[in-house]
Amino acid sequence: MSFSAEIKDKIADINTECDFCGVAKLAGLMRFAADFGGGRAVISTENKSVADCAARLTAECFNITTDYEYNSHSKLYKSTPTAAEEDILCTELAADGSGNQLMPFACCRRAFLTGAFLGGGSVNDPKKSYHLEFDTRKKEYAVDVLFALANEGVNAKITERKGRFVVYLKDYEQIAAVLGIIGAGYAALELYNVSVEKEIRNDVNRRVNCDNANLDKQSKAASRQLMAIAKIEKKMGLSSLSDVLREMAQIRREYPEDSIQELGGRLNPPIGKSGVNHRLNRLIEIAEKL
Repeated sequence: MSFSAEIKDKIADINTECDFCGVAKLAGLMRFAADFGGGRAVISTENKSVADCAARLTAECFNITTDYEYNSHSKLYKSTPTAAEEDILCTELAADGSGNQLMPFACCRRAFLTGAFLGGGSVNDPKKSYHLEFDTRKKEYAVDVLFALANEGVNAKITERKGRFVVYLKDYEQIAAVLGIIGAGYAALELYNVSVEKEIRNDVNRRVNCDNANLDKQSKAASRQLMAIAKIEKKMGLSSLSDVLREMAQIRREYPEDSIQELGGRLNPPIGKSGVNHRLNRLIEIAEKL
């Protein structure tokens, strides 16, 4: 079962909070899952719990009994109330520009968004990518979702895709907020846990890459220093160097893998990184003149 399907199974049976919430939830579901036309409302869904939710809410909100037939090939659920009842459903649930009337309270906005996700929502598995969307056939329905999300402090975007309108989010914190709004708190927590794991993994990778780069840089510098010392010894002998440079050359040859700081600690008396760098650079300058 996909991440989205699991969420839909768990939020389909969430009880509504007020008398208006049931209609708001059903309207969200129908607008994002149904085709309205000719006084009919046909729901297309791959999730039986979504169809069951639509049937239950239709009975609770409009006292209309609906029968659903499942076609495993087309995955289509068809409601079969009377023509008059279908006309009521289409009039009440499909009317454009009814956002404020449909969602008079905050709980109604949350119910509408829950229904919209049941009908046309999807969210990627956070282990793969961060993406949540609501897909509908009418721009007005998408705008109602934007309205509801904005009033919940969530800033989503809208795009047109193959003649349909998609409200989407890609920020994991905003996605987690939406999951919490529609009653999928457990999924929001899972998303946060995945994001923390990803951040830890990325931080470790950055540190490893940085350490590897530093080691590579240190290795190249040490190789250049050792070549300079070998040239000085061959051309003029280390005994020709000053005491401090001779000591530096001997320590570097004895400990070729040491860092600058470690080399400084081996000198007598110990010196800092800038002092070690100065002496090693001086050895390279001498070698380059030979």
